[in-house]
Amino acid sequence: MLDPRHALAAAALALLAPGCFAAAPEPLPLETMTVEKLPPPDAYRLYVGDPTMGHLVDGRSHVIDTRTMRYLGMLGTGFAGSSTLSRDGRSIYVATTYHSRLQRGARTDVVEIYGSEDLALKGEIEIPPKHVQSLPIKALLATTSDDRFLLVQNATPATSVTVVDMQARKVTAEIPLPGCYGVIAWPGDARRFSAVCGDGTMMTVTLDEQGNAADRKASAAFFDPDTDPVFMHYELVGETLRFVSYHGTMHEIALKGEQPAQIATWPLITAAAEKKQKWAPSGYQLFTIDPRTQRLYVAMHDHAKEGSHKTPAKELWVYDLAAKKRVARWPGQMAISMTMLPTEPVSRLVLLSGADNKLLAYDLRGDAAPKKPTIASEPVGETPVYLGVKR
Repeated sequence: MLDPRHALAAAALALLAPGCFAAAPEPLPLETMTVEKLPPPDAYRLYVGDPTMGHLVDGRSHVIDTRTMRYLGMLGTGFAGSSTLSRDGRSIYVATTYHSRLQRGARTDVVEIYGSEDLALKGEIEIPPKHVQSLPIKALLATTSDDRFLLVQNATPATSVTVVDMQARKVTAEIPLPGCYGVIAWPGDARRFSAVCGDGTMMTVTLDEQGNAADRKASAAFFDPDTDPVFMHYELVGETLRFVSYHGTMHEIALKGEQPAQIATWPLITAAAEKKQKWAPSGYQLFTIDPRTQRLYVAMHDHAKEGSHKTPAKELWVYDLAAKKRVARWPGQMAISMTMLPTEPVSRLVLLSGADNKLLAYDLRGDAAPKKPTIASEPVGETPVYLGVKR
């Protein structure tokens, strides 16, 4: 009888005989790694700030084409990063914080510079480790109107502003602004910015050509912080700055001359029934303006109480700014943030739903409440808050 071990050995030798193996395949060609350019940034480009509240060291900015709601890409924004666009839209600036051991260790604050065409990192500038760590809102980071200087809000908790020369790529000054918060660059003066102060005034700083503080002036008080404080979200149309208060007062301020000057103050809530139902503004980026039609859109909720100022919108109230009166009430879509896109031929209003993180876009064709969005996205990110666009 043939030994089984001999049979296995014979089979193995047979496999080694010539012709038993197929020819080795030709090697695959080497691939060249490339970075695809995005479509040129246009009026439909949206940057969705997402601090990723479940893991704050790993914030993101999601880049969306709201024409089709196509997801174009993502930027990492570190721990509690704030972002803004250069005035020409070619650069994205992120002021953020990193720690050497992720959530501990040596702290480094930087301004990162990304290109908007490919989202590639172009450089970074180290700044004092005082950058404010907060949800992203536009009052925390702004360029001067000529793109020369970047203004970074600090809080330690003492408040100050770091001035960064974006041409020389270096810090030029840290300007203490005790009791004042937010950086609002003047549209008509490239060396001025204002901050909102806790006593209801605004502090305006004038920079010299080297980026140092040459002058500062306090305005008259325009709101009472004890009875009706303002949200830090603001809108600028031309030289007119607008704030909305917690109890529903619109404040209009002119940024021209030597210091901010109050233009008008008027109520958003006038009917006795609405006051009884305790309607009030709420959200994060809680109002926006269509400059074409001079329509104001405000997120509102009823049964307001202390601490309800971030409640998603039950309704959107639409106002005629010239007449200072409401002209429509729309379903709120649980919006927590909104922005206006200067698209053609009509403006596009984009809402961020706090219910499911979807973006809802409406092409504005009158004051009547739309039956449905023009287009809606899939859910975006984890905990999105802020909608950034080129101005």
